[in-house]
Amino acid sequence: MRRFLEFVVAFVSAAVAVSTSSFAQDRKEADPQMKVLLENECVRVQYHDVAVGESIPMHSHPSYVVYTLKPFKARITLPDGTQRISEREAGVAYWNEPITHSVENIGDGDIYNLIVELKPDSSCKQDK
Repeated sequence: MRRFLEFVVAFVSAAVAVSTSSFAQDRKEADPQMKVLLENECVRVQYHDVAVGESIPMHSHPSYVVYTLKPFKARITLPDGTQRISEREAGVAYWNEPITHSVENIGDGDIYNLIVELKPDSSCKQDK
């Protein structure tokens, strides 16, 4: 009986994880106004702008790099309701693992970032 209960708990946990990720939209679908600067089989480069007080609804990213063009302060909300504050200076590049989140600009100025998403399962190779 204990093994059966452990199986049920594991199954339900996996189902919740899958269903949560499957409901999250691609960033472009969540914000159709988002500017895509480059997209190919390897990457998608986006210009990410969020006005003061504005939000981007729940969406997903694969692994990605952010380059901040201006300083910002944002509230990041995860699907389980967990929240954290992300605050960065201008001219900073940083790495993010795949994530599903919403973003709310709670700073004094608009958010201006470049986001470079790495396409999962791509076989990108540079010819030499």
